[in-house]
Amino acid sequence: MTRIRILRHLPQFALSILIAGTARGGTLYFTDFDEFSAGNNQWSGTGGWTSTDTTSGAQGIVQDPVGDLPLGKAAYLGYETPAGLFTTVFRTFNHDPIASGLPLITFESLLGVQDSTNGLRDRFHISFYNLAGDFLAAITFDNATGMIRRDDGTTVSDTGLAFLRGDPVLGLAALQTLHVTIDLRNNQWSAEIDGIPIFSQAAFTTTGKTLSLGAVAAEWSVTGGTPADAGNNWLLVADWLVAASPREPFEILSISRPSSGGTILTWPTHTAFDYQVFYSHDLTTWSKDLPNSTFLNAAADGVMTFTDSTAPAPATRFYRVRRSPSRLIN
Repeated sequence: MTRIRILRHLPQFALSILIAGTARGGTLYFTDFDEFSAGNNQWSGTGGWTSTDTTSGAQGIVQDPVGDLPLGKAAYLGYETPAGLFTTVFRTFNHDPIASGLPLITFESLLGVQDSTNGLRDRFHISFYNLAGDFLAAITFDNATGMIRRDDGTTVSDTGLAFLRGDPVLGLAALQTLHVTIDLRNNQWSAEIDGIPIFSQAAFTTTGKTLSLGAVAAEWSVTGGTPADAGNNWLLVADWLVAASPREPFEILSISRPSSGGTILTWPTHTAFDYQVFYSHDLTTWSKDLPNSTFLNAAADGVMTFTDSTAPAPATRFYRVRRSPSRLIN
């Protein structure tokens, strides 16, 4: 299914921000919004975030928005009547996947759509732009249908998967974890929500635009004819992670058992990733309680070594190392 598209290109005033940064592996950006000031229009203007609407109150930061759940601060987009039919809040990056050698992008967010009480429902998007500000692709939460859609820049496709709606009357939020992986080198992406696949190995974009990471945005499109026809639905965002990594598979380089005892593991490291060592005796049940087996926010690319001094001999013990983008920013 194709649709008439609102022109989606980041405003020129934002593009100068792209030149300032330098690409690196691991976490490109993470926030849980606790460093922001609470209030209307406060999402834009902190931590490199920019919005096309900074006056209406349609975007901002709220303190503990969910009843008894101590979220701290979170961002919102929607609810108030916007200045236009399409509102964008975005953060820019300067990530060239070829020059950096880091073509895999990970995006993860704890987010949810809070339903309308005025009978009008809109669409919310998580959108990706390149370094030139060109729109590439998006995941759309269509509050009119309650379904998730995939937008490859040319076609909007139904995924057949529904999302949870928050109920503002009952004061209930419906936060879900959206996880997206994008292979910019091969123009493919996959997504899941709360661990449930939305789509896998689909074409990331069909626009023919240059594949780079210029910005990731939260966007609100009003389905009515004027801003006054907007629903008072809104997108709640509790955290936001963007990371880059090499395409080659991550694996343990070596495992050895010296005569002095214990087991020594080595693996490659990349800047701004966390590493956790797991072990098992049956390849079914895995534990992560080995002393000093958690490594947070690697400072540089290289090789890491870990010694398991508790390894029994001659009993068999299996190992694996999990790599994940660090939530700790240098």
